[in-house]
Amino acid sequence: MRNRRTTTSVLIAATVLTATVSSLPAAATPASTAPYTCPTGVAAAMTTVNDYWLAHNSHPTGLDWTTGAYFTGDMAAARALNSQQYQSYAANWANSVHFALKGGPSDTNANDQAVGQTYIELYQQNPSQSSDIAQIKQSVASMVNSSKVNDWFWIDALFMAMPDFAKLGALTNTQADFTKMYAEFQNTQHGLYNAGKGLWWRDKSFTGKNIYWSRGNGWVAAALARVLDVLPANDSHRATYVQTLQSMAAALRAAQQPSGFWYVNLGDPTQYPGPETSGTAFFTYALAWGITNGILDAATYGPVVTKAWNAMASTSVQSSGALGYVQGTGTSPSSAQPVTAKSTGSYGVGAFLLAGSELIKMGCSA
Repeated sequence: MRNRRTTTSVLIAATVLTATVSSLPAAATPASTAPYTCPTGVAAAMTTVNDYWLAHNSHPTGLDWTTGAYFTGDMAAARALNSQQYQSYAANWANSVHFALKGGPSDTNANDQAVGQTYIELYQQNPSQSSDIAQIKQSVASMVNSSKVNDWFWIDALFMAMPDFAKLGALTNTQADFTKMYAEFQNTQHGLYNAGKGLWWRDKSFTGKNIYWSRGNGWVAAALARVLDVLPANDSHRATYVQTLQSMAAALRAAQQPSGFWYVNLGDPTQYPGPETSGTAFFTYALAWGITNGILDAATYGPVVTKAWNAMASTSVQSSGALGYVQGTGTSPSSAQPVTAKSTGSYGVGAFLLAGSELIKMGCSA
């Protein structure tokens, strides 16, 4: 086990000036470069929320999907904010759990594979430590070598597992990882995606019903962004992932509420109406990623992203630094109700940090 250097975190200024983005870098120019106004204080809000989380969770030891989802955001924030503290927090956790999967190296449960994304990112920073990714590599390889393609029978699994396949495939230049990832994705999509609406049912128990769980769809949108971020440009199935994200984006734009939030049921906003942070944050991240990478039109989706972030920054972020209105663990809009200012969760914090990190890439904060 190696020790990673820990230094004092870089403090982020409490106020970030309003920025107006009129264009994107040439490598990621969207269809339209019409100006849109960025939200203010992105870095400050991210720092407030994550510093609060670290102060109240000083020695994380979890290996489940909630922990995995959190650290995807913590790692993104470490990069976006140049924070050694956030980087060391992830590294110290990974070292303390020995870069393990919950069920060991033969574990192929998508929920348990979620932590692998952070292991891979830490390994990329120090490739001499091959043991860091030994278990997640063995887990993915066991799926690649299997003829099964129905492992991801609920949509949350796409976020938990797909980026592992994409990251390892890109890291080792292994086409089999990309091929298996698509086969599993296609099987899930055929059963749970309503192409006419651009939205997903959480699992087969919801198929045909007007229940499109916000966080469940957030898992999918964020998964697509994280996969496309590392997937080779010439991958034969890249266009399918892009088209799916674009279709989802159009549906999400229509489903956004006047407040800027997305409510827990995208199909019926009158069912348990009110703010919900986790789905909103994942959507904000995915849409912002799409803008940054030229997949979504900046003039069309920039205002959607700004409205969503402002809603979270003004309503979800509590004066203490806690992130509220995060629906508790569950499987549907009815889970963990009511959702209140005191409702929080590590995965919600992770989603918020992912969203903010992508906004910074858009030029919305220094």
